[in-house]
Amino acid sequence: GDAAPIRTVPAERAEVRAAVRAVGILAPRDEVRLSFKVGGVVDRIAVDAGDRVRAGQVLAVLKGTEVNAAVAQAAEAAEKGRRDLARAKQLRADEVATQEQVEDLTTAYNVARLNLQAAQFNARFASIAAPADGVVLQRLAEADELVAGGQPVLVVGVTGDGWVVRTALADRDAVRVNLGDAATIAFDAFPGRSFAGKVTRIGSSADPQTGTFEVEIDVAPGGARFVRGLVAKVELAIRDEGESSQTVVPVTALVEADGPAGVVYVLDAAEGVARRREVTV
Repeated sequence: GDAAPIRTVPAERAEVRAAVRAVGILAPRDEVRLSFKVGGVVDRIAVDAGDRVRAGQVLAVLKGTEVNAAVAQAAEAAEKGRRDLARAKQLRADEVATQEQVEDLTTAYNVARLNLQAAQFNARFASIAAPADGVVLQRLAEADELVAGGQPVLVVGVTGDGWVVRTALADRDAVRVNLGDAATIAFDAFPGRSFAGKVTRIGSSADPQTGTFEVEIDVAPGGARFVRGLVAKVELAIRDEGESSQTVVPVTALVEADGPAGVVYVLDAAEGVARRREVTV
């Protein structure tokens, strides 16, 4: 048949970087679960989820009746121990009391003083203060609610330590990612904008339920108003060993494609014809 004109382009060798894509969740690097040291009834909680807080700011307080009563009781016991010891020392000087009695009352007085110190310490921690600048992520109790000592009342994200995206990778992808690898991150909340990230932690063991490995990626807001829970689309650029250099052609050169199999036409310059060749994409 008649010859048909064709346009040719050279096949070239180029450095090809593979990419691992995943979905993750944005969160402050550090999250602190705050609680009262002692149990009691909540008097007030001064913040709600989403509020920004400053280091040292009082966030929640217990009703003081029970705590103050414990301090007063311990103070009375310590004062009684002091009086009993002073009386025993006087009786010992008059040879009415024994040395053993004086020693026992000395021990009792020391124990009462330590109990007073413990009660005063507990009273100081009947309120919750922000450990650092951050944002309240969760409020887990309300006023007039009875809480136990150590029961989380607030969850605060320490924003001064930065933000991270936590994602889960299958084992075949996790082993190809290294600490320090660059990442490109996009959020639906910030359309058309991408954020640079860096891998800062790779899980050393798989999640027993999902079989995936958690990867943590440090990301800077760059002026954006980050909030916990934003869904992130992550692309990690990696280089597979032995596959860094590949032959590349324009996608329009593929005349047929079925999965990894494709067909291109290669110019035979000597005969001036283009021959069909099957390739692996």
